[in-house]
Amino acid sequence: MNANSKWVGVSVAILLALAGILWFVFTSPETPQPTAVDPVTNKFADEEKDAREAYFQHPKDGLAALRLVRVLRKREKYAAAHEVLAQAAKLGVPENEGRKEAVLLLSVGDWPPQAEGMFQRVVKDFPDDSELLHTIAKAYSRKGRDTEAAKLFDQLLTIDPKRMDWRYQRGVSRMRAAYYTEAIEDLTPVVQQEPDNFAARLYLANSLLGDARISEAEPHLRICHHAQPDHLEPIVSLAKCALETNDWDRAEHLLKLAAQRDGRSLLVLQEQLTLALRRQQTEDAITVAKKILVLDPNHRTTHLQLSQCLLAAGKAEESRIHEKRYQELDRLEEQRLLQQRGMR
Repeated sequence: MNANSKWVGVSVAILLALAGILWFVFTSPETPQPTAVDPVTNKFADEEKDAREAYFQHPKDGLAALRLVRVLRKREKYAAAHEVLAQAAKLGVPENEGRKEAVLLLSVGDWPPQAEGMFQRVVKDFPDDSELLHTIAKAYSRKGRDTEAAKLFDQLLTIDPKRMDWRYQRGVSRMRAAYYTEAIEDLTPVVQQEPDNFAARLYLANSLLGDARISEAEPHLRICHHAQPDHLEPIVSLAKCALETNDWDRAEHLLKLAAQRDGRSLLVLQEQLTLALRRQQTEDAITVAKKILVLDPNHRTTHLQLSQCLLAAGKAEESRIHEKRYQELDRLEEQRLLQQRGMR
């Protein structure tokens, strides 16, 4: 192995030590245990046995170690996979392959900001690797980074445009990122193909609602409510439809129905606050806003709304407290967005 290869191996090992292994030690989730043996489990068990034997026979072969890393990852033995990957990096493996395996392992949990560059790099290095792209897309979704997730689903659907599950997941990401028109384009064919898919229909309805297509959203929401009468979200979304058409009595009825199922739901309370504000019921709005802040003390918009309501009620001193907290949270959100943009 030449000096350059040794340096690549050492550099990958250092990166893993800083951004991978320590992360795993302190934040790794419990490793899921299979509940039953199936053919896939048996296949991976055989693959692990073969990979371990190959690594035992050639303990200085970085590629043999990397092969074992892949199998351990597939078997969800993440701690062992991290350990072997560090050894593979020291032995000398292609840097892009080592980086790829590091990213796939880090994707299991909440990777540190220092590792973000690795994620961007592997996407460029492996633009046609559907396993890698899908894993990172799902990881971004779990972190609420739906715009980045949607872009990766774009790449996946370029690889295979017929994958309806990827189209569904892109639609969900687009909906959460407030790209409602694009979400509707994704979710409509999913619902057409799978009319009993409750989640897809609900997300389609909410995308239509977000795009102000109230009359199109309502039939889907009624179907969802009929299918799962105790599910909160269709009821609350139907209340949103009523609010948008200024049918406040119907909205109130639906929100009372939702509150009977879960009166502490933020989803319900936020719409109750919207209704109180629309009706200019200042004292009711203050009461509901304070309930929201008990459940979510850092709810930025509610601090602003409560501040305005308190000011209207002649409680200027209390209003300033919530206005100040809103401004603090707003600055933190700006910093978060700037940091996120800097990672791209």
